[in-house]
Amino acid sequence: MSAPLAGRGYRIAVDIGGTFTDAVCAGLDGRVWSAKAPSIPGRQDESVVAAVARLGVELGEIEDFVHGTTAALNALLERRGARLAMIVTQGFRDVYEIRRANRPAMYDIRWRRPEMLLRRRDIYEIAERRAADGTALVPLDEGEVRLLAAALADRYDAVAVCLLNAYLDPGHERRVASLVREIAPALHVVTSSEVAPEWREYERWSTTLVSAYVAPTIADYLGRLDARLTAGGLSTPLHVMQSNGGVTTARTAVDRAVQTLFSGPVGGTMACVAVGRELDEPRLVCVDMGGTSFDVSLVVDGEPEIESQIEIEGHPVLIASVGMHSLGAGGGSLARVETGGLRVGPESAGSHPGPACYGKGGERPTVTDANVILGRIPPDARLAGTMPIDAAAGERALALVAGELGISVPVLAEGIVGVADAMMADAIREVTVARGIDPREFSLLAFGGAGPLHAVSLATELGIRRVVVPREPGALSAWGMLHADIRHDLVRAVFGRIGAIGVSVLAAALAALRSEATALLIAEGVGAEHVALEPSADLRYLGQEYTLTVPIAEPLNDESVAALAPAFAEAHLKRYGHNNPGEQVEIVNLRLAAIGRRPRPPRAPLVERPAPEPRSVVQTVFAGTAVACSVFARDEIGLGVAVHGPAIVLEDGCTTLLPAGWHASASPHGHLLLERTEGA
Repeated sequence: MSAPLAGRGYRIAVDIGGTFTDAVCAGLDGRVWSAKAPSIPGRQDESVVAAVARLGVELGEIEDFVHGTTAALNALLERRGARLAMIVTQGFRDVYEIRRANRPAMYDIRWRRPEMLLRRRDIYEIAERRAADGTALVPLDEGEVRLLAAALADRYDAVAVCLLNAYLDPGHERRVASLVREIAPALHVVTSSEVAPEWREYERWSTTLVSAYVAPTIADYLGRLDARLTAGGLSTPLHVMQSNGGVTTARTAVDRAVQTLFSGPVGGTMACVAVGRELDEPRLVCVDMGGTSFDVSLVVDGEPEIESQIEIEGHPVLIASVGMHSLGAGGGSLARVETGGLRVGPESAGSHPGPACYGKGGERPTVTDANVILGRIPPDARLAGTMPIDAAAGERALALVAGELGISVPVLAEGIVGVADAMMADAIREVTVARGIDPREFSLLAFGGAGPLHAVSLATELGIRRVVVPREPGALSAWGMLHADIRHDLVRAVFGRIGAIGVSVLAAALAALRSEATALLIAEGVGAEHVALEPSADLRYLGQEYTLTVPIAEPLNDESVAALAPAFAEAHLKRYGHNNPGEQVEIVNLRLAAIGRRPRPPRAPLVERPAPEPRSVVQTVFAGTAVACSVFARDEIGLGVAVHGPAIVLEDGCTTLLPAGWHASASPHGHLLLERTEGA
C-alpha cells in the first residue's frame, strides 16, 4: 500500500497476546476504539477475525490492515517448527554444533547448552568453497546439488543454505537455492546471504536456521489469515509488524520470517514513541504487562533502541530489532509453592481456562486473582470489557496455596503481587541500571491489561516520579502498529580503518544498498516522495570483537567519514561508561534503514468535563491495611481535572491503581499522567 493512504475507510491493527487478541480501529474523524477476543491456541486466525468483528466494522470498509503475530516466536519457543535440513560447505558440517565457547551462566551447574534446531545427520555438505575475500576457490558442483535436492524433497519442510563466506559473494548460495526450488518446489528455502549477509559464520548460520525453522509456520498462518480476510471482503494488502519497528507485506514477511519474531511486542514500543512525542517526553521506560508476559523497552531521545543482534532461547539472531527484555510475569502468571517458598510464573493460566476469577474452571491462583482479593480490581469491573469477576473462585484458588504456606488468603495475595512486582522491577533494572542508565531520569509508561495496575508500585521501587497511562492502554500495542512505517534494514560487510579506507569504497557499497532498498520499497507500493534512507556503520576499536552502530552524516565525503570516529567515542562512552578517543576505529559493516513513510492516524482531542463523581467506593488493601478507595470511570476524567489517591480508575480492559500520595490528570491527547502529590 502506498503512502499516503487513499482515505476511503478505516485503519485496523490487530495484536495477538497469550490471553487476549486486541483489535484497534482508527476512523477518519479521529475516533479510536478497541475490542478484545480470547486468543485461541493453534487457531490465531480465528482470534483475529473475532476481534475485528467486535469492532463493528465491515472488512470491505478497511483501508489499511496491520497485524502483529506471535506465530513465529511460539513455533520457536515450543519447538513446533519445520523439519529442517541444512546445506553447508564441505568440511564445515560442525560449525553450528560447535557454536561459541562462551558460557552465559558461568556458575550455574545446571546450565545446559540450548537444544539445536536440527540433528547433525540433517546437515549436508556440498563441494564448493569461497575464500575470505569472496573469490571462488572450489566451483559449485551443480550435479551434486541436484541429487541432494531430490533426496531432501520428501523428508523435510525447509532447507537452510549456509555456505562459507557467502556474505561477501552470494553467487553459490543463490544457485543452490535456485536448484533446490526447481527440483523440490514444496520446500521452503532460506539462504544466509539473504537474511543475514554478515561476517561470523555461526551467528549467520544460526539466524538462517531460525528463519527456516519458522518460515513454514508463518507461511501457513498468514496464508490462512489472508484467505479468511479476503473471503470476508478485505481488499487491501495485509501488512505484518516486524521486529525492527516497521511493517511489511505478508509476502515479504514469509520470505524474511525471522523478522516477525517480536512482531507483537514491538508494536507497544512504537506506540510509546508516538505517545512520547504527543507529551514531549523523549525518555521513557516502556512496560507492557499482559496476561502472560512482561516486556520492557526504552525510548531514548524520542526513538526506540534498535539492536543489530538479539538472542532467543540461546540462539543468536542477526536481525535489526527493537531492544526488549521479556519476563514470564503477567496477570495470568500462576503462583505456587516451591521448596517451601512462594514462586510466581513463568507458567501462565492463558485464556483457557484463565485465572480462577474468570469463572471458566481455573483452579490455580494467579496475579489477577490476587489483585481481585486485594480489592485492586473492583467487583463491578469487567475483565476484557465483557467478563464479570468471580471473586469467590479466586479466593478458593488462593486458599489452596495459603494453606500450604500456613498464611491467610489476604497475606498470600499481597505476597503474590509483591513477588511479581519485584521480578518486574528487576527486569527494568536489567535494561537501565545494569547498563549505566538511571531510571529516575525517565518517565514510566505502563500499558497492557495489567500494566497500569502495577505501575505506581514499580515507579516507587525505582524512584521514578512520573507515570504515563496512555489512552487505550489495554490495546496499545495494536494502536502502535498504526504508527509504524514500512521498514527494511539492509547490511553489507565493509572492512577498513577510518582514515585508511577510501570514501569511494564506502560510497560504492552504500550505492548498492540504496539501489536494493529502493527496489524493496517500490515493490511494496511506496512512492518516491515517501522514501527515507538512513545510513549507518558498525564501528569498533581496532582489536575489539563487538561493535556499536553509529549514524553516517550525509553527504558522504572525507569530513563525514572522519566524523565517525568521535561519534563512535561518544557512543562508546554513553553505552559502556568509558572510551579511548586516541584509539584507531574500524568499520565492519555498512547499514541502511529503508523507510517508507506512512501517515499517523488522527486522534480526537480530549474535551473539558466537570470533576467526576466516584462510581463506587471499595475497600482496597495497601501494606496489609484496607482503606476506602474511590472508583472513577476513566472516560469521565476530562481536561483540568485531578483525581487523588487512594483511587482506582476503571476502563474497559484495564484498571489503574492510584495509591495515596499520588494524583492523576489527563493530557490533551487523553493520556493519564500520574505524579507524586507535592509533599507526599
